[in-house]
Amino acid sequence: MYILDIEASGLGPESYPIEIAWCSLDGEQSWSVFINPETAGDWEDWDDYAEEAIHGISRDELLREGQDVVTVARELEQRLGGEEVFSDAVPFDDFWLRRLFGAVGSHNPVRLQQLETIYCSRYAIEIGEALSRFEPPHRALADCRGMAELVRSVIGQKGFHEEEV
Repeated sequence: MYILDIEASGLGPESYPIEIAWCSLDGEQSWSVFINPETAGDWEDWDDYAEEAIHGISRDELLREGQDVVTVARELEQRLGGEEVFSDAVPFDDFWLRRLFGAVGSHNPVRLQQLETIYCSRYAIEIGEALSRFEPPHRALADCRGMAELVRSVIGQKGFHEEEV
């Protein structure tokens, strides 16, 4: 099971992913990458408020350090296609995944599920309550790791046993 998080250029309909990360629920595997928006062709939208008050990632930083959209899409498809992938904001993250894969001319192979439904909704209320108190740093990998720790904490408090899943 994996948790995915995306930081974006803004929240509007022309926004696009600028940082994507995922980690395994057990915390043993992770990946994070900046995306160079110029490699997508038409990604011009930029929200200064998002940069200054939310994620702190500049467009110049993306141009210098970002990977091209083809590389990022290929990695996501290879690592997360067909896997159980969870997000705390499925509508937003799914929108940005579709933007990414659309930029390379393919369909999004990553099927996101709402984080509260992890383990067949058995812990949905507890995870939902913990998420409502979670203050993410708004950097994709730190957010993923924080959510994974949150889930492990909730299921640990409930006496979770792997064989029960």
